[in-house]
This record gives sequence, C-alpha cells and structure tokens, in this order.
Amino acid sequence: MENEELEQLEEEVHTPRPRWQVWLARLALVVFLAFLLMYYINISRGGI
Repeated sequence: MENEELEQLEEEVHTPRPRWQVWLARLALVVFLAFLLMYYINISRGGI
C-alpha cells in the first residue's frame, strides 16, 4: 500500500505554465507597478 502511494507521488511531474500565462503575469506586474508609481507621485505632490 505504501509502495503504491510512493509510486504515485514519483509519477506526478511538475508541468511548467504556458508561456502566454507567464508573459501575461509579467505584463500585469509592470502595469501594476506603473500605477503604483503614479499613485506615489500623486501623493507626494499633495494629492488631487
């Protein structure tokens, strides 16, 4: 029983994410950081 469980764990192989998901996540991160930077610049200038 334990051998079967170990074999199942060994058979599960990590499959990497598709390239489009990786690049979409990178793009979303860049957009988020740009908005965050604009927000901080706005706050440092006194808001509104």
